[in-house]
Amino acid sequence: MSTQKLPISSDRLLSSQEVGAFMIVNLSKEEVRACADIALNRWLMKWGSIDRPNYAGENKAKLEPEVSANIRTIVAEYAVAKLYKMPLTFPFYPNEEHPFRKHIPDVGSNIEVKSVRTRDEIPVFPKDIKPGHLLVGARVLDRDFYSQVEVYGWIRMEDTQRDEWIYAPEGSWRVPLHEFNDSIPELINV
Repeated sequence: MSTQKLPISSDRLLSSQEVGAFMIVNLSKEEVRACADIALNRWLMKWGSIDRPNYAGENKAKLEPEVSANIRTIVAEYAVAKLYKMPLTFPFYPNEEHPFRKHIPDVGSNIEVKSVRTRDEIPVFPKDIKPGHLLVGARVLDRDFYSQVEVYGWIRMEDTQRDEWIYAPEGSWRVPLHEFNDSIPELINV
């Protein structure tokens, strides 16, 4: 897989703007509504499902409501697809189908999007590591209307497993935001 760093230019960003090394993607009310519709239906599709251990028990009290997390996730994935001008995967299936679909990327043919609420690092779990894939970090800035997304950039999945980024309590890695490439990935097989 090859990628090429490009200078960021406003004509490539489609109602987005560069902010320092990160980019802001602005979404219209119609785009947010479409994302929220998908997220609501995704939440209903998973009704009654059993949470993974890191989302259950006492941890649940620290997390945002599931429907809000779904909206945030879909908005972030859509914003990355919009910024990179790539297709968004329609993430809509019941939990029992997940083992058959876990290889499907969020955006394009090889982009996994991770959105965060509060941290300055993006979590990566062993299940996320797929050779040839890219990790894109994002944060929804506008928590009232979900209309503004900060995209931190991308990093190759193979480059996320550094010893200094290990986060033992979760068996994961935490990639610092300054490690993400601030260009738009090109020459990716979509």
